[in-house]
Amino acid sequence: APVLQRYYAFVETKIGEAIDQAVGKLAPATLHFEQGLAGFAVNRRRVGHREYPGPVDHDVPVLVARSPQGNPVAILFGYACHNTVLGGQEVNGDYAGFAQSNLEQRFPGAVALYVQGAGADSNPLPRRTVEIARRYGQTLADSVAEVMAGKMKPVSGPLKTAMEIADLRFAGPFGRERWERETKASNAVEKRHGARMLSMLDSGKQIPASYSYPVQAWKFGGQFLLLTFGGELVVDYSHRFKAKYGWDSTWVAGYSNDVFGYVPSLRVLREGGYEGGGAMLFGSNPGPFAEDVEEAIANAAEKVAAKVR
Repeated sequence: APVLQRYYAFVETKIGEAIDQAVGKLAPATLHFEQGLAGFAVNRRRVGHREYPGPVDHDVPVLVARSPQGNPVAILFGYACHNTVLGGQEVNGDYAGFAQSNLEQRFPGAVALYVQGAGADSNPLPRRTVEIARRYGQTLADSVAEVMAGKMKPVSGPLKTAMEIADLRFAGPFGRERWERETKASNAVEKRHGARMLSMLDSGKQIPASYSYPVQAWKFGGQFLLLTFGGELVVDYSHRFKAKYGWDSTWVAGYSNDVFGYVPSLRVLREGGYEGGGAMLFGSNPGPFAEDVEEAIANAAEKVAAKVR
């Protein structure tokens, strides 16, 4: 649609301008890292399934850049929860946007930036009003400010980075019969997905049997490890990688380098539902991942972590 094309061009231009401005304003700074906590994320898979476990990640990782005079010039912070307090059509930064503006008012001259964690199965609850979004933003900003007022670890170099593309297999079969069966389903979403798959086959394209999935590591001196993953990552990955690489020194981010859909753990995949594979029916991928999805991602994470050690 023309509106989308104009928006894409606008965003590309703004990203380019931001990079130019940042390079033009390079200045000495020191970095500090620490984590806080905030408690409004709720595992949304328990809505309708109270028998499910309800893991969440309430950590609030914070990286602050300070001028030689000690004033914050940039505040990078994260949380593992969908930015979905609001569900209407108005343009709003939701709780993360309110947190950013709150921090920029508290620390004049600083730019506050938000990083989405592994919150694919977490929602801010309760929700649905601007006042609630503002309140959660205040809670998150309070957590960040508390971290900044306390003792933070100085971050030194060198910065080491590595990237790996994991091959995530989809569950088969991929033959025509499967898609023809889907087009006869009573569920409209499934029906449309089957039609999309048949249309791909009819136009001579192959149904993808796997997905090229980006996994990245940034190691900041000996202080902390930032692990980033594509797609909407469920919270199990955050717990798994923090347990392996260090609860106090590991920052896990989803939605990085590529956002194509949900990335379930083996537990969530087996439980099924929206995050387990149902959401794939809205796109042009064939359906749920195969059961080795979690191990394939963990193997890629181990490779990048080893490269930056």
